[in-house]
Amino acid sequence: MQIEANNFKITIPSLLFDPQFHVFDFSTQKGGQTKLLLVEEKKLSEAPFIDVRFEPFAAGSFVVPTERLFSVEAKHNIVRPQPVYIFHHAFVCSTLLARCLNQVDAFFSLKEPWILRRLADFKRSPGRKMTPKQWKTLFVNYNRLLAKNYSSGRVPVIKATNVANNLLVDVLKHLPDSKVLYLYSDLESFLISNLKKTPETQKKMAGLLAGFLLDSDFGKKHPAYTNVNKFSFLQVCSLIWVVNMYSLQKVMSEEVAANLRTLEMSELLRDLPSAMGEVSRYFGHSCNAQEIRSMTNQEVVARHAKDQSQPFDTMLRSREASSILDQFGAEIKRTIKWIEPLVEALNIMPSIESRAVTSDRLP
Repeated sequence: MQIEANNFKITIPSLLFDPQFHVFDFSTQKGGQTKLLLVEEKKLSEAPFIDVRFEPFAAGSFVVPTERLFSVEAKHNIVRPQPVYIFHHAFVCSTLLARCLNQVDAFFSLKEPWILRRLADFKRSPGRKMTPKQWKTLFVNYNRLLAKNYSSGRVPVIKATNVANNLLVDVLKHLPDSKVLYLYSDLESFLISNLKKTPETQKKMAGLLAGFLLDSDFGKKHPAYTNVNKFSFLQVCSLIWVVNMYSLQKVMSEEVAANLRTLEMSELLRDLPSAMGEVSRYFGHSCNAQEIRSMTNQEVVARHAKDQSQPFDTMLRSREASSILDQFGAEIKRTIKWIEPLVEALNIMPSIESRAVTSDRLP
């Protein structure tokens, strides 16, 4: 059986299971269309982002009717590999973590696939018209189509973009066999990271906060913090951190959260080999010494995870943080003091820290 896609034909098995056919985007218009990229597995593996920035590197693209794609996905009885997930609130070395895991045959990392960003935006869209059953079908099928048998890694590691954090509960609810890790940092580190960004990136933060406020009941319970235009840049950033941690805390309180663990960025960087061993075991693989060395090789960890042409390590990160604190230390302290009563009222950190992956060691 074949499906015609634009000017070439693709077999159903290759469409469903061949890694070179990467599910990328979707539209609910005109009966529903799904866009796939034709791409080498090596490029998927090496890409720091599989989002719109990645699309020009694909050999081609095509669309198929979503209903037909889902129909053939539902009819096969081939067992797909069970993916694991990394969520985060940004600027926490999540790309480094995914890249380290990608160095061994046990894992294949898909970093920020665009299809998850599109699902996240669709979920929070005010005009979304879809029943819970239809949403589950959409969500589950696109995640299944990401979980292919990659030749260079057995377990797909799907690292979502921070904008897709509203999908965390959907993964836990609709993909209950998948283990999930949420990577986070302390508030000061998050503010420092934001201050290192370009003015163009900084201008986007208010819009990001407005989007995150749509993802939970935080705005209804704390309306004084919803007028994003009245806050300073660092106040906006602190609220992004709080809203994300609040949403994480809410998810952790639900019964579906049995397979959710957390990891604080400083714990990851303090002893990277140990942390990689812990994360690997949590994701179902006990690493040997050689695999730990491969994951923490200097060619991997001494380069910028998003741009391997640039050097970057914990020492450089510390120097950059010190420079930011010298310049903006007083403003950072004022911002933390401003948001502190809200953080204490929400009692966020104790519950999140109690679910640390390091407290769930396997024998």
